[in-house]
Amino acid sequence: MKETDPIFTEAWTLSRSFHGSDITFYQPGMFVVDGIRGAYPAASITGVDCELNCDHCSGKLLENMFPCTDGDDLVSFAKRAEARGDKGILVSGGCDQQGFLPWPKFTEAIRQIKNETNLVVTVHTGQIDSNQAQELKDAGVKQALIDVLGSDSTASEVFHLAEGIAPILRSLDALYSAGLEVVPHIVYGIHYGREKGETKALEIISNYPIKKYVIVVFTPLKGTRMFLTKAPSPSDVANFIARARIMLPYMKCSLGCARPGGNYRKELDKLAIKAGINSLAVGSDEAILEAKRLGLNVVRKFTCCSLD
Repeated sequence: MKETDPIFTEAWTLSRSFHGSDITFYQPGMFVVDGIRGAYPAASITGVDCELNCDHCSGKLLENMFPCTDGDDLVSFAKRAEARGDKGILVSGGCDQQGFLPWPKFTEAIRQIKNETNLVVTVHTGQIDSNQAQELKDAGVKQALIDVLGSDSTASEVFHLAEGIAPILRSLDALYSAGLEVVPHIVYGIHYGREKGETKALEIISNYPIKKYVIVVFTPLKGTRMFLTKAPSPSDVANFIARARIMLPYMKCSLGCARPGGNYRKELDKLAIKAGINSLAVGSDEAILEAKRLGLNVVRKFTCCSLD
């Protein structure tokens, strides 16, 4: 796909028509750029442990999060974050074999954080039932992030979910029934570097009153079963971003921080801007220059890209 492809023009025009000329560059708390750390750190409520052991991650993504394996740890982590001037925290963790996180063990800690700090609390839920979703809402959680897949085989083979995408659909229903703001994440190329089910994932989220979703990109991680799997090409990712914009023009779309770095990121970021993306996490310098060259108004924020 070339930059002159008509799909770029259509996606760009729709993005400007629905969302204006602003483009936001986010810097989450796990990243330091030019000596400045983001103001939205992440904690893992299971440390580096994950029983689900997905092929693409094997718990490696948890290593960049601060371990908080009990409620007191999480409250202390949050209070230190606020003392530094952070705006909020992302609470994530590993899953059990059904894809659930141990939220009941941490609900009161989240409630204490909301009562005793001014932090925004975002959670990466994993699979979740109606009771847990309501408890998180009542405790003061602002946003729920959840990976949405469109392929049963991807869910079972890569994520080891025995029922395919069924628990993801149940989780979405539970989160919306609880009244939580949901920001779905779609991992492009997660089926061993190939597109499979991503368009179906867009169809799934179109059934919910979503304001914003995030596209991230499969990235080979050392120590995982997919380390030698090639990431999808930047042009394939950009093509999907453009198709997503055309399919869901009224939703904002962010390019998340989980994507390959180096020259890959530089190329993808520039293409994503032409494809109508509304925001990028940890955007390259080249992306900022490209956005300005194209006449966009660059906004900088130091939180997770899920937040407006």
